[in-house]
Amino acid sequence: MNRIIEDKVNNRLQLWIDGVGGYLVLPGDRIVIGQAMRSAGVDLPILGDLRRRHALVRRSEGEYLLEPLAETRLNGKRIEVPMPLANQDKIQLGESVEMLFRKPHPLSSSATLRLISRQRTEPASDGILLLADSLIMGPRPANHVICPRWDEDVVLYREPGGLAVRSKTTLQSGATDEQVRRLTLGQPVYGDEEVSFCVESWSDRA
Repeated sequence: MNRIIEDKVNNRLQLWIDGVGGYLVLPGDRIVIGQAMRSAGVDLPILGDLRRRHALVRRSEGEYLLEPLAETRLNGKRIEVPMPLANQDKIQLGESVEMLFRKPHPLSSSATLRLISRQRTEPASDGILLLADSLIMGPRPANHVICPRWDEDVVLYREPGGLAVRSKTTLQSGATDEQVRRLTLGQPVYGDEEVSFCVESWSDRA
Protein backbone atom coordinates (compact mmCIF):
# COMPACT_ATOMS: atom_id res chain seq x y z
CA MET A 1 0.00 0.00 0.00
CA ASN A 2 1.33 3.46 -0.89
CA ARG A 3 1.94 5.85 1.96
CA ILE A 4 0.56 9.37 2.08
CA ILE A 5 3.45 11.83 2.11
CA GLU A 6 3.98 12.99 5.67
CA ASP A 7 4.87 16.60 6.27
CA LYS A 8 7.74 16.11 8.73
CA VAL A 9 10.94 18.09 9.10
CA ASN A 10 13.82 16.26 7.38
CA ASN A 11 11.50 13.77 5.68
CA ARG A 12 13.68 13.52 2.58
CA LEU A 13 12.01 12.81 -0.73
CA GLN A 14 13.01 12.12 -4.31
CA LEU A 15 11.18 13.70 -7.24
CA TRP A 16 11.38 11.92 -10.60
CA ILE A 17 10.31 13.87 -13.69
CA ASP A 18 10.18 11.92 -16.94
CA GLY A 19 12.44 13.41 -19.58
CA VAL A 20 13.94 15.90 -17.10
CA GLY A 21 15.68 14.10 -14.21
CA GLY A 22 15.70 13.13 -10.56
CA TYR A 23 15.80 15.64 -7.69
CA LEU A 24 16.35 15.37 -3.94
CA VAL A 25 13.65 17.23 -2.00
CA LEU A 26 14.59 18.50 1.47
CA PRO A 27 11.67 20.00 3.46
CA GLY A 28 13.62 20.77 6.62
CA ASP A 29 14.44 24.29 7.84
CA ARG A 30 17.94 23.11 8.82
CA ILE A 31 19.95 21.17 6.21
CA VAL A 32 23.27 19.59 7.22
CA ILE A 33 25.69 19.05 4.31
CA GLY A 34 28.55 16.58 4.63
CA GLN A 35 30.11 13.25 3.77
CA ALA A 36 28.02 10.55 2.14
CA MET A 37 28.36 8.06 4.98
CA ARG A 38 25.55 6.69 7.10
CA SER A 39 27.33 7.48 10.38
CA ALA A 40 27.59 11.19 9.47
CA GLY A 41 23.83 11.64 9.86
CA VAL A 42 23.61 14.48 7.32
CA ASP A 43 20.59 15.62 5.34
CA LEU A 44 22.53 16.23 2.11
CA PRO A 45 25.22 13.57 1.58
CA ILE A 46 27.90 14.37 -1.02
CA LEU A 47 30.54 12.01 -2.38
CA GLY A 48 33.52 14.32 -2.09
CA ASP A 49 36.42 15.48 0.06
CA LEU A 50 34.34 16.96 2.88
CA ARG A 51 34.15 16.82 6.64
CA ARG A 52 31.51 14.50 8.05
CA ARG A 53 29.37 17.57 8.85
CA HIS A 54 30.73 20.40 6.73
CA ALA A 55 28.10 23.17 6.57
CA LEU A 56 24.51 24.08 7.39
CA VAL A 57 21.87 25.82 5.34
CA ARG A 58 19.17 27.34 7.54
CA ARG A 59 15.85 28.79 6.45
CA SER A 60 14.03 31.38 8.53
CA GLU A 61 11.06 33.48 7.41
CA GLY A 62 11.79 32.75 3.76
CA GLU A 63 15.48 33.70 3.92
CA TYR A 64 18.50 31.37 3.87
CA LEU A 65 21.74 31.41 5.83
CA LEU A 66 24.93 29.44 5.11
CA GLU A 67 26.69 28.41 8.32
CA PRO A 68 30.23 26.99 8.01
CA LEU A 69 31.23 24.01 10.16
CA ALA A 70 34.48 23.51 8.22
CA GLU A 71 36.25 25.32 5.38
CA THR A 72 33.53 27.13 3.41
CA ARG A 73 33.62 29.90 0.81
CA LEU A 74 30.79 32.06 -0.47
CA ASN A 75 31.38 33.64 -3.87
CA GLY A 76 35.11 32.96 -3.49
CA LYS A 77 35.48 34.47 0.00
CA ARG A 78 36.06 32.28 3.02
CA ILE A 79 33.41 32.71 5.71
CA GLU A 80 33.68 32.04 9.44
CA VAL A 81 30.18 33.05 10.56
CA PRO A 82 26.68 32.48 9.12
CA MET A 83 26.07 34.51 5.96
CA PRO A 84 22.85 35.20 4.02
CA LEU A 85 22.40 33.46 0.67
CA ALA A 86 21.12 35.26 -2.42
CA ASN A 87 20.03 34.00 -5.82
CA GLN A 88 22.97 32.73 -7.94
CA ASP A 89 25.42 32.62 -5.02
CA LYS A 90 28.29 30.15 -5.43
CA ILE A 91 29.15 27.94 -2.45
CA GLN A 92 32.48 26.11 -2.13
CA LEU A 93 32.97 23.43 0.51
CA GLY A 94 36.54 22.34 1.14
CA GLU A 95 38.90 22.52 -1.83
CA SER A 96 36.72 21.13 -4.59
CA VAL A 97 32.98 20.82 -3.90
CA GLU A 98 31.10 23.68 -5.57
CA MET A 99 27.36 24.36 -5.61
CA LEU A 100 25.10 27.03 -7.04
CA PHE A 101 22.29 28.40 -4.87
CA ARG A 102 19.12 29.66 -6.53
CA LYS A 103 16.01 31.25 -5.12
CA PRO A 104 14.44 31.86 -8.49
CA HIS A 105 10.69 32.35 -8.09
CA PRO A 106 9.29 35.57 -6.58
CA LEU A 107 6.13 33.79 -5.36
CA SER A 108 7.89 30.96 -3.49
CA SER A 109 10.28 30.77 -0.54
CA SER A 110 11.74 27.49 -1.80
CA ALA A 111 15.27 27.38 -3.19
CA THR A 112 17.57 25.02 -5.08
CA LEU A 113 21.14 23.78 -4.88
CA ARG A 114 23.03 22.29 -7.83
CA LEU A 115 26.47 20.72 -7.79
CA ILE A 116 28.61 22.45 -10.42
CA SER A 117 31.78 20.50 -9.62
CA ARG A 118 32.42 16.86 -10.54
CA GLN A 119 31.11 15.38 -7.28
CA ARG A 120 27.61 13.96 -6.87
CA THR A 121 25.05 13.46 -4.17
CA GLU A 122 24.19 10.08 -2.69
CA PRO A 123 21.85 8.95 -4.10
CA ALA A 124 22.77 10.66 -7.38
CA SER A 125 20.55 13.55 -8.41
CA ASP A 126 20.25 16.33 -10.96
CA GLY A 127 19.62 18.92 -8.26
CA ILE A 128 18.54 19.58 -4.69
CA LEU A 129 15.23 21.26 -3.92
CA LEU A 130 14.89 23.07 -0.58
CA LEU A 131 11.14 22.88 -0.06
CA ALA A 132 9.64 25.73 1.97
CA ASP A 133 6.07 26.38 0.86
CA SER A 134 5.93 25.25 -2.77
CA LEU A 135 7.96 23.92 -5.70
CA ILE A 136 7.13 25.12 -9.19
CA MET A 137 7.90 22.91 -12.18
CA GLY A 138 7.36 23.91 -15.79
CA PRO A 139 8.78 25.68 -18.85
CA ARG A 140 9.56 29.09 -17.33
CA PRO A 141 13.19 30.03 -16.53
CA ALA A 142 12.24 31.21 -13.02
CA ASN A 143 10.84 27.82 -11.99
CA HIS A 144 12.58 25.58 -9.46
CA VAL A 145 12.69 22.79 -12.03
CA ILE A 146 12.65 23.74 -15.70
CA CYS A 147 10.63 21.30 -17.81
CA PRO A 148 10.99 22.69 -21.34
CA ARG A 149 8.46 20.36 -22.98
CA TRP A 150 5.62 21.15 -20.60
CA ASP A 151 2.93 23.65 -21.63
CA GLU A 152 1.87 24.67 -18.11
CA ASP A 153 3.39 24.97 -14.66
CA VAL A 154 2.73 22.31 -12.02
CA VAL A 155 2.94 23.39 -8.37
CA LEU A 156 3.74 21.05 -5.49
CA TYR A 157 2.81 22.66 -2.19
CA ARG A 158 2.74 21.82 1.48
CA GLU A 159 -0.49 21.50 3.38
CA PRO A 160 -1.20 20.04 6.83
CA GLY A 161 -0.27 16.37 6.75
CA GLY A 162 1.38 16.19 3.36
CA LEU A 163 1.99 17.47 -0.16
CA ALA A 164 -0.61 18.50 -2.69
CA VAL A 165 -0.46 19.52 -6.35
CA ARG A 166 -2.24 21.97 -8.61
CA SER A 167 -2.02 23.00 -12.25
CA LYS A 168 -4.08 24.39 -15.10
CA THR A 169 -3.53 21.07 -16.83
CA THR A 170 -5.53 18.02 -15.72
CA LEU A 171 -3.46 15.75 -13.47
CA GLN A 172 -4.29 12.08 -12.89
CA SER A 173 -2.61 9.31 -10.93
CA GLY A 174 -1.76 5.84 -12.11
CA ALA A 175 -4.49 4.40 -9.89
CA THR A 176 -7.51 6.48 -10.88
CA ASP A 177 -8.89 8.69 -13.64
CA GLU A 178 -9.91 11.34 -11.12
CA GLN A 179 -8.14 14.69 -10.84
CA VAL A 180 -5.20 14.42 -8.41
CA ARG A 181 -4.82 16.90 -5.57
CA ARG A 182 -3.12 15.04 -2.71
CA LEU A 183 0.08 13.14 -3.55
CA THR A 184 0.89 9.59 -2.49
CA LEU A 185 4.45 8.23 -2.28
CA GLY A 186 5.40 6.11 -5.26
CA GLN A 187 2.25 6.87 -7.24
CA PRO A 188 2.95 8.37 -10.71
CA VAL A 189 1.11 11.51 -11.76
CA TYR A 190 0.30 12.19 -15.41
CA GLY A 191 -0.90 15.31 -17.17
CA ASP A 192 -1.48 16.56 -20.68
CA GLU A 193 1.24 15.92 -23.27
CA GLU A 194 4.67 15.48 -21.61
CA VAL A 195 3.76 15.88 -17.91
CA SER A 196 4.75 12.79 -15.90
CA PHE A 197 6.35 12.69 -12.43
CA CYS A 198 6.51 10.73 -9.18
CA VAL A 199 7.53 11.49 -5.58
CA GLU A 200 9.23 8.77 -3.54
CA SER A 201 10.93 8.49 -0.15
CA TRP A 202 14.73 8.27 -0.10
CA SER A 203 15.31 8.61 3.67
CA ASP A 204 16.81 5.15 4.03
CA ARG A 205 18.82 5.16 0.79
CA ALA A 206 21.63 7.48 1.84
